[in-house]
Amino acid sequence: MGRRRKSGFDLPPRLYKRRASYWYTPRGGKPINLGKDLNAAKRLWAEMEDPAYERGSLSALLDWYLGEIAPRKAPRTYRDNQIEAERLKKALGHIPFGELRPHHVATYRDERAKAAPIRANREKALLSHVYTKAMERGWVDQNPCIGVKRNSEAKRARYIDDAEYHKVFELASEPLRNLMTLIYRTAQRLEDILKAGPANIDRIYDSGQSVRVLKFRQGKTGKEVNVQVVGDIAKLVDAHLSRRVVPQTFVHGRAGKPYTPQGIGAMFRRLVEKAGLKDFGPYDLKGKAATDMYRRGVPLEEIQHLLGHTSITTTERYIKARLSESVRPNLTELRPPESASAGGSGFP
Repeated sequence: MGRRRKSGFDLPPRLYKRRASYWYTPRGGKPINLGKDLNAAKRLWAEMEDPAYERGSLSALLDWYLGEIAPRKAPRTYRDNQIEAERLKKALGHIPFGELRPHHVATYRDERAKAAPIRANREKALLSHVYTKAMERGWVDQNPCIGVKRNSEAKRARYIDDAEYHKVFELASEPLRNLMTLIYRTAQRLEDILKAGPANIDRIYDSGQSVRVLKFRQGKTGKEVNVQVVGDIAKLVDAHLSRRVVPQTFVHGRAGKPYTPQGIGAMFRRLVEKAGLKDFGPYDLKGKAATDMYRRGVPLEEIQHLLGHTSITTTERYIKARLSESVRPNLTELRPPESASAGGSGFP
């Protein structure tokens, strides 16, 4: 239940006056400045409360989505959506959202692709989800993104070999060594690893035995994965728990505080450069983990579960994109043809 008003009782719900401006506070979102004119602020409020109000613009629909839907996503995804929405508003925001058509979307895709084809795909994906939610509420009857193809994307094919891994690992500080170990051994995303700590340790019963695990709730997929605490993971966890003061995360700075993805990403880039390598990021360790497991004969279904992929086809593509070495030819021996005198056909 929201807080009771202390002033501005004549204003609509979630519209407040602060100093000289009027602010709209969406459910779960950050306040939005609607300007100093009360009538204009009320019109914008009406569009954000119900984007279909008087043929609302695409900008109003995007603002509604950012206030009502996007905050439920993972923090990184929410931040990306905010940036993507601003791009869409600059180009298409003036169009009444009920009048947006596939050719508008295709034109945006092509123009945006000149500078950032991959980002254009992400922005189109956001726009499509916005319209899906609008259809659920009866504001539109169709999604203008349907049928508009994405820009082609090359799959990430970089495979980090063992020599490259060790070259970086030997130069790494303890936090970066912990990061590399955890990503490679658990195949979890960087963001999920940075949040992991003693709170993730749990015991479950597997095949009638009590097993110690690291319990991950994947931020991107929402899936829960229990990774057994054995081998290098057990050494890292036990060393962490043996500290006199136990930090909240396995990967942390000197003061025990966790790193941000941006901060530790910059540290890792400098380390890779120091090792004399290129095109090697923390995310590549997840790809190496999955590919090495596949080469070792681990079933695809098990790798799929570890990665959190919905489809096993996604897992196959994820791995095969990194299998770029040579392939052995067909070495089947052909039987020599039987002699004509023996009445052979001449075929193997």
